[in-house]
Amino acid sequence: MKVAVVGPTGVLGRNLIPQLIKQGHKVLALARSIQKAELLLPEDIEIVSCDLLDSSMDEQLPGILEGYDAVIHIATAIPDDFSTPEAWETNSRLRTEGTKRLLAASLKAGVSNYLQQSIVMAYPDHEDNWITEEQPLDESGNREQVCKPVITMESMVREIPADQLKWTIFRGGVFVGKDTFQDRLIKRLRNGQAAVPCDGSHFVSYIHVADMADAFVRALYKASSGMIFNICDEPVQQKDYLEQLTKHLGINPLIKSGEETCPPSHRCSNDKARSILGWRPLHGILPEADQMI
Repeated sequence: MKVAVVGPTGVLGRNLIPQLIKQGHKVLALARSIQKAELLLPEDIEIVSCDLLDSSMDEQLPGILEGYDAVIHIATAIPDDFSTPEAWETNSRLRTEGTKRLLAASLKAGVSNYLQQSIVMAYPDHEDNWITEEQPLDESGNREQVCKPVITMESMVREIPADQLKWTIFRGGVFVGKDTFQDRLIKRLRNGQAAVPCDGSHFVSYIHVADMADAFVRALYKASSGMIFNICDEPVQQKDYLEQLTKHLGINPLIKSGEETCPPSHRCSNDKARSILGWRPLHGILPEADQMI
């Protein structure tokens, strides 16, 4: 299968592309920076320049994608500093403007299969209750910055008729593994700069980035059109995860802050992905040796 990957240099792309190649797929990497892609990606794939936020791509993308069987949209721009008001602007535009542009180009080019990365963090707080793919996303105003672009993105994909484009949406958990946020958390833990938020009883659905990539590869053949999957490991309460993590790292246990606003609780079920894709998480959620150096 000929597969075009948009956003290939991110941590997910760097895990996904080798898996696609291993399965015998011909991969085209569409990257904002060809130089960066050449440094990070395998040597035996074709790389073309592509900025989903550049309006000139409206004319260029259909030609680039012509003849490809599948398009995978995993382009993100996760900020290093979450605190500034404009921190998420580029990432939000990639989810909205970028998705609109890529969907239009895929349809015009006659692509048959479209795979879209999304996030379980866009679900509303569900306390201790399990969250399946049928749960609507969070449309409340207090989490609009995170959730609204995701809702817009998914809506655009879901509006495409199944007979025009076979689409699949993957709501991924919080990434762990090398070069993910987990590296920054480990550093903060070692420096004594982290604490258990609130009482730590909220659930978090983590996923190792290599396991996330595996779900994309499996779905190319096993997913029917119009399917949405939660891709996450078994959810854990944050206090238990941090306790496991500090023990794994051999550092002092954390204290609870007791003052912060409790984050939303996302206890997401992965039963659908297990059943339909034959997928299961293999890597766990604790850091491997190369993250602990």
